Amino acid sequence: MTPQTTVPTRIPGIGALRLPVSRNDLLLLMVAMMQIGLGVETYLAHLISGDVKPAESIPVFLGPIFGVILLGALGLRLSRRATTLSSLIILAVAAASVVVGVVGSAFHWARVVPPASAPGAALRWDWLIFAPPILGPLAFAGVGLLAIIAVLEDTQPESGKLTLPGIISFNTLLPQTRQFLWLIAFGLYAATLSSFLDHGRTSFENVFVWTPVVLGAFGAVATTLMALYANHKAADWFIFFWIMILMIVLGVIGLGLHVNADLPEGTANIVWERFIRGAPVMAPMLFALMGSFGLITMIGAETDEKPSSER
Repeated sequence: MTPQTTVPTRIPGIGALRLPVSRNDLLLLMVAMMQIGLGVETYLAHLISGDVKPAESIPVFLGPIFGVILLGALGLRLSRRATTLSSLIILAVAAASVVVGVVGSAFHWARVVPPASAPGAALRWDWLIFAPPILGPLAFAGVGLLAIIAVLEDTQPESGKLTLPGIISFNTLLPQTRQFLWLIAFGLYAATLSSFLDHGRTSFENVFVWTPVVLGAFGAVATTLMALYANHKAADWFIFFWIMILMIVLGVIGLGLHVNADLPEGTANIVWERFIRGAPVMAPMLFALMGSFGLITMIGAETDEKPSSER
């Protein structure tokens, strides 16, 4: 499909935009790139222990592999050839990503909880802060769920009826757009909690480290409200648009601040060890990714603009 044959796609509250691909295809492309990024980020995170153990290397290798497979399947999907095959490939990769995320989170949680045989065993705050991040691996599960929903076609918008191309059509409890909104909300809650735990290592000595916690919670709650309500006006989406822009700005600024914190003071030299053991460079970008996810979700979203007397 060429740009000349595209038709304007409505973005409620903002306007219209000509796109050569659909909203779901953009989301699948985003998932593929995130899988590759997760593999790199996991590698850097596991280097904290000095080396990457065999079990820890599983998500390191699977992330890029998943990403490349998804890119190939997306190419088939966009070419409109072997649509059923591409859908099955995407579903298989997405399901495997969910499993990797859940199992990885369980392994991290096992490092947080002290052995039952330990004297006075109880969950301790310092263990929760300094142990491997319990929510980190769930990023694989999150992008896996996103791919599972995005591979489905919204055949009757706002009805909850979805179709797996060439295989089956079925009804769901929520329309696809609201399913995406719930995923964004959970992603923002996870990013906010992770920010709180990461900054807890500094005992919140700098009051400004509360900024991503407060703004992240604000974005998460606002997205939750959008997911809860079935009817949205253009004005609701307009406000949501700027909240997602705020999340993107928050992530980019956080990235810059973390990079600055990892640079040695008084010298232009880069010490890679500081980037591994210091402030997690890519962590703030989860806010930016959720913001980008939110903006893409707006593409073609339905609105309810009927007068109140007709509702």
